[in-house]
Amino acid sequence: MTRQKTPAAPVVNFRQAQEDLRQTLRQGMLDAATRLLTEEGPSALTVRRVADAVNCSTTLLYSLFGGKDGLANELYLEGFARLKAEFAAATTGAVAGTSGLEPLRLYARVYHQYARNNPSYYMVMFGDAIAGFVPPVESRNTAWESLAVLIDAFGDCMKDGALPPSNPTAAARLLWAAMHGAVSLELKGYYLKTERADELFDAAVNAVLKSLRTPDA
Repeated sequence: MTRQKTPAAPVVNFRQAQEDLRQTLRQGMLDAATRLLTEEGPSALTVRRVADAVNCSTTLLYSLFGGKDGLANELYLEGFARLKAEFAAATTGAVAGTSGLEPLRLYARVYHQYARNNPSYYMVMFGDAIAGFVPPVESRNTAWESLAVLIDAFGDCMKDGALPPSNPTAAARLLWAAMHGAVSLELKGYYLKTERADELFDAAVNAVLKSLRTPDA
């Protein structure tokens, strides 16, 4: 009769277990910060509130993020990651099969709706929601990559003849500046009616696209 071998006990990797715990704690803090940000606004985003939300010390939060700026940077990057995901969904959804300038108008609507649905995140991404926070250069580069879909869309329009040849990156920056200006005024309450905000946002987008259709734009 053959004896069955007893399965060897799994080897515990202490360092890996520590790293797993560290990542779990870090994600829990980010989730708590996101809840505070979206439910109560940027003013609720303090080190103490986040630490209390996960029942840990502020010392541990400083250890994992390097302080409030480190936490703010993660939320900044998360905001752009969410915007990028919205653009990606539009690319395979509403934008698919469209032509001419319509993809650009659809992406503009995605941007507008994202800002409306995520005003606190938007203010972290583009405003002064967290006092003293200045995104590092690497984070700003990552943020701009989230808007690369606009550069690609402008490039396609120029190849297809919907727009005359020019610099797609410069065109994308111009469109973003117009969208951001209109959205920022809306989120800060300068428009008393939603219909007025829609009208002015669309006018700003159309003005940019019209200017780019002229040879000397």
